[in-house]
Amino acid sequence: MSAATPSSTSPRNPGASRQTATKNVALDPIRILRQHWKRICVWAIVGAFVSGAFQVGAYFIYPVYSGQVVMRLRNQLGDAKEIFGEVTPQEETVARLAQTEAQQMISRDILTRAVADRDILKTEWHKSFLDENGQFIVDEAVDDLEDDISSGHRRGTQFFLLYWGTHVPGDVPIVLNTIADTYLDELKSESDKKFNSTKGVFVQKQEDLDKEISSRKAEIAKYIKEEGIPSYEENAAQTQRGLEELQRRITATTMELSLVKSQRTRVDAKLQGKIEPTEDDVRKADQDPAMVQLSRDINDIAINLASKRERFGPSHPEVIQSEHLLASAQAQRRSALDEIVKRELRGEYKKLSDQVVGYEDLLKQQTKDYSDETKRVEGLASRVSELEAKKDALQRLEEERAEITKAITDLELARSRIDAIPVEKAQAALTPREISFPNPKVVLPGVWFMTLAFGVGLIFLKEMTDQRVRFASDLIPMIGGKLLGVVPDLADDDTSPERVEFVVRDAPQSVLAESYRTIWSSLSKALADEQARVVGVVSSMPDSGTTALISNLAASAATVGKRVLVLDANFRKPGAAGMCGGVDDGTGLGEVLSGAEQLNSVIQHTPRGIDLISAGRDRPLELFETPRTASVIGELKGRYDLILVDAAPVALAAESLVIANNLDAVVVVVRAMRDERGLVARVLAQLGRQRATVLGAVLSRPQQTASGYYRKNAQALASYTSAGATKEQAAAAS
Repeated sequence: MSAATPSSTSPRNPGASRQTATKNVALDPIRILRQHWKRICVWAIVGAFVSGAFQVGAYFIYPVYSGQVVMRLRNQLGDAKEIFGEVTPQEETVARLAQTEAQQMISRDILTRAVADRDILKTEWHKSFLDENGQFIVDEAVDDLEDDISSGHRRGTQFFLLYWGTHVPGDVPIVLNTIADTYLDELKSESDKKFNSTKGVFVQKQEDLDKEISSRKAEIAKYIKEEGIPSYEENAAQTQRGLEELQRRITATTMELSLVKSQRTRVDAKLQGKIEPTEDDVRKADQDPAMVQLSRDINDIAINLASKRERFGPSHPEVIQSEHLLASAQAQRRSALDEIVKRELRGEYKKLSDQVVGYEDLLKQQTKDYSDETKRVEGLASRVSELEAKKDALQRLEEERAEITKAITDLELARSRIDAIPVEKAQAALTPREISFPNPKVVLPGVWFMTLAFGVGLIFLKEMTDQRVRFASDLIPMIGGKLLGVVPDLADDDTSPERVEFVVRDAPQSVLAESYRTIWSSLSKALADEQARVVGVVSSMPDSGTTALISNLAASAATVGKRVLVLDANFRKPGAAGMCGGVDDGTGLGEVLSGAEQLNSVIQHTPRGIDLISAGRDRPLELFETPRTASVIGELKGRYDLILVDAAPVALAAESLVIANNLDAVVVVVRAMRDERGLVARVLAQLGRQRATVLGAVLSRPQQTASGYYRKNAQALASYTSAGATKEQAAAAS
């Protein structure tokens, strides 16, 4: 009697590598969509109803009417006497200026002033911001406007627009036009302030000159009277022309010096904050490369923000993030603009200061030259020279006054022109006739798609959280690709066999029979490769189909002439012998292991050519841990070509692992739609640490679908088999 290999033999297939393969089972999106196509269609129908209901509900409950007011940038004013403004600047400059004006137009200061206007109290919109005493809360209304109002620039034009929407159409033109008018009033006020500030400098200079001229005239009259100087006509014409030329140069230098000082005074006032920088200063700063780049960035962000609003709506996280980014970029631009303006003013102040020093030096030099020239003509009476000097000084003062008077006149003329304000209202806001939200072209497909996406997401979420083994694709990674076959459910066999046991004999043309033959074909090759003869058929949980598999494998092996023995080692719930045509309640393996019976006395022979050994009456579980177990299996190996051992579920019965350690190989049966992947992985890992080789797994009773792979194959096989049987019957009848 040959002895089996001791149980201490090291495992031939450790479970570590298999555990790695069972960590993650990839989802097949195509399979999921095909499997749940009916549910997806239902969600599509539900989405259609939901989108329609949302459209109708929003139309009656939350309609939004939107409008716009169109503003236009005027051409920049050059000289006060020009009929038209200067030529329109480049498109990039226009866009930057339009965006600047648009942002200033919706600044909080402008909105606060606009909301405080009496016309706003005529709107239904303002009623949403009344306190318990019926007082209008301006700050809350301004907050709402800052969230909802927007602006934009029409590329290729000098137009920029202000957009806003509310639930009452009549409120739209009132609010938008009030904001536009408030902004224009603010521009007019700022323009007046700048004109008045500039004019004040010239008027003060004019008054000073008037006093100086009056003083000089009185001084000359007194000098003539006191000195008794008669009218004197210069005889030395050439000398006089030389003195006049020097005098003209001194006059020109003095005027230039006075003008430069005046300009320096204005620049100094701007630096000290006494007067605001002019629009030219701001435009000059805007042309700085850094400002140009910032404006481009702000324009790109604004375009991206508008695109995201159209795609996702105003409350989407990406829209909110873009709005914050735009606000940050605008703040950065304003800070950079102030810094560049101050830098340019400081540079201009230094330049003007250098010019003042130069003109003063030049004036000193010219005055010295004039003095020297005067001394040179000592032949002239000193009193006449002094008188002429006084007259010349008076003339210079009068010329300077004339220039200042002309500047004041030009300033008044420029102020009186309508295009002194850089912005005008091109088109007032009108009462909207159609709602802007809900827009059926956007709402219907959008809500439908979101509903459908929600439904499909639920389907995929359920698939991801379902830990059961349902398909062969779930099991293959767990066993390293060793899938011996798939056994469909009895109800899915279109040939309608009566039972699963011995279906390869009783209904050989059935789909089940073909499935078991396929498993036997794969198993027989694996047995030959491993030179295994004792094979245990186990499962993780009861009712997995192990006994049915054993009966059909035994029948297939007996058909090809193999000596087959079915050994029932399930001491907890025996039944393999009875199902194979033997007796379950007689003596069996338990009595042999305990020594109460001899092996030959418990072997049952069946008409199907399969020998059986039942579990027996006396079935202590501890018998499997005795050396007698290996001895009995070793003796049976010498008598049979194939021994199929039916064991209890591994997850419930620890003795199944002891039995597996005395076998050559093990086949694991997994019940689809019931066994958890984690449980199967644990069972495979436990079996992998035993002596027996895990030849593979069999997937039992997977759920079939109308478009499933196994279902289609089963239908094709049934059709093919039915056609073959019909031909045989026809041939027999003939």
